[in-house]
Amino acid sequence: MSPPNSICSDKNQSITSIPHQGSWLAILSVALSAFALVTGEFLAVGVLNEIAHDFQISIGTAGWTVTITAITGMFSALLIPLSAKSLDRRYLLLILMVIMVIANLLTALASNFTLVLLGRLLLGISIGGFWATAVALSGRVAPAHLPIAKATALVASGVTLASVLGVPIGTWLSHYSSWRTAFIIITVMGIILFFMQLRYLPQLKPSSALQLKELPVLIRHPIARKGWIIFIFIGLAHFAAYSYFAPFFKFQLGYSDGFISSLLLIFGVSGILGNAFAGYMGQINIRYTFALAGLAFAISFLCLPLFAIHIAAAVLLTALWGFAWGIIPTAVNIWMFVHAPESVEKGMPMITFTFLILIALGSALGGLIVDYFNSNVLLFGVLPLTLFSIFLIFTLARGLNNPTVE
Repeated sequence: MSPPNSICSDKNQSITSIPHQGSWLAILSVALSAFALVTGEFLAVGVLNEIAHDFQISIGTAGWTVTITAITGMFSALLIPLSAKSLDRRYLLLILMVIMVIANLLTALASNFTLVLLGRLLLGISIGGFWATAVALSGRVAPAHLPIAKATALVASGVTLASVLGVPIGTWLSHYSSWRTAFIIITVMGIILFFMQLRYLPQLKPSSALQLKELPVLIRHPIARKGWIIFIFIGLAHFAAYSYFAPFFKFQLGYSDGFISSLLLIFGVSGILGNAFAGYMGQINIRYTFALAGLAFAISFLCLPLFAIHIAAAVLLTALWGFAWGIIPTAVNIWMFVHAPESVEKGMPMITFTFLILIALGSALGGLIVDYFNSNVLLFGVLPLTLFSIFLIFTLARGLNNPTVE
């Protein structure tokens, strides 16, 4: 999730005044850590088939590797910023990286599915706490003279890239090696990043403790709340369908694992393009940017069950879906930075909570539909959610344009 670089104006002086204490290596270590954490989260989506096969469980049951991470993540996103009142955030980030390393190593070496779930639970604690904390600290770990919007964009780009590349990376590795190899690689990456943070992160004493009453600050903002509601419907539809992307193409359409890996790579590359598109168009009109993403989702979910049996259609519709999702994390952040910049720092844990609860609900809902019906029903079933989000864009948020930036 990244705001555009140019959204730094008089309207957010309270944000830009945060003192810089860091360096390029410090902020790079945080951005790469965000990438590693969220990649670890989404790896499970790409290897659901292999996990289900190894432990002789259903696809829906394997989907709990996604759900349980999101459930623990959404609670830690709220509880960790609240409970770590006077703790130096440098130590908090280091502790969360240690938990991340333990979690991925446990998953990689698990001898039974219960241990896999335990590892995924621990990962959720690390992800929720890190995601809610790191973006808010981005200005303080950045080098001098780097604007807060650019610093935040750099850290958030790690999350965005992981959300679109995590699944294809995991699927590709599991296809050419094993699903355990993917988690081992992320474990090693986590160890390297821990020492990088240990070396380069400055002291990050909290300027003020986050209060419970401040968590819903963005939701209380009338315009920010509209973007949040629209995102809920789009996000739920995406995560319900995306969690079972690989099973859809393998069991519903009969494609090989190698071709599915290629499709996921196409999804990831298209997501990066969508992210860049949102960064540009969001500065012009963020509401229309959301609407375009909603339309692309609707076309994808309607047409995939009907036409994806043809390779060309599968490629084009997967690219469209990836492009749509690449827009969303960036668009959510831009919406908040454009319309409520003074509330973003303290409201970030609630946005993180929303992302993670949508992952949990979406993967659980998708698992039930896949187990009791099939993936075609799942895609048709989430279509009304995307159509309703488009309806809200032109009713609830009607006439809402970007404020003029000096």
